[in-house]
Amino acid sequence: MDPRISVNKLGEYMTATPARRRQIVRDQKHVPAVKAVRYQHAREAISGLIASGLADGARAHGIAQALRREAGGSEFETQDRAHSADAIDSFVELSAGFDLDSLVPVAADARCADGIELAGVRVVARPDALLLDPQSGEAVGCVKLHFSKSQPLNETGANYVAAALQAHLERKLSAPGVVRPSRCYVVDIATRRIYTAPKASKRRLDGLAAACAEIKDRWDSL
Repeated sequence: MDPRISVNKLGEYMTATPARRRQIVRDQKHVPAVKAVRYQHAREAISGLIASGLADGARAHGIAQALRREAGGSEFETQDRAHSADAIDSFVELSAGFDLDSLVPVAADARCADGIELAGVRVVARPDALLLDPQSGEAVGCVKLHFSKSQPLNETGANYVAAALQAHLERKLSAPGVVRPSRCYVVDIATRRIYTAPKASKRRLDGLAAACAEIKDRWDSL
């Protein structure tokens, strides 16, 4: 497998201890063939809420309540439904902090599954929603969700994630100058914080490229 890393894990990598950095790379390389996906209920409900223009909070709360009432399944499934319900409710409360302006929010599509290359490492962004210009239809922003309670993003890490998202939009979906850093949102559900891309993104991208070079160097040894 060629070196790859998810954008959220790369954001965590940027502020992690040396031991944690090593573990992140190991986990990204040795992904189980069958991996239980956490927070899928929350991701789908929140993406739908964003696509509605943040106008359907009551429906999202209803999904959360239904998840809490649902019974059966494994211990993992039971816990995941409860955690997803909490995440949905948290996002609904946070949604007042978004400024969509006149942009058109849409659910992520196949273009979002692609990655960008930094120093020989494929960085997989996968934004959860796109924010489109109503006239041109180009993506000028996006929303990326981060759910982990054990490894939340701090401001520095989130800024790196947002800068990578901006680069992803510019390289894959839109032209440079079209994407607005202030509309590239990273939402850390656990800490209930909303971050946006820094205006001066080149320094952040240089830092990400340096980190990716380090990841590539240690990839084969793990």
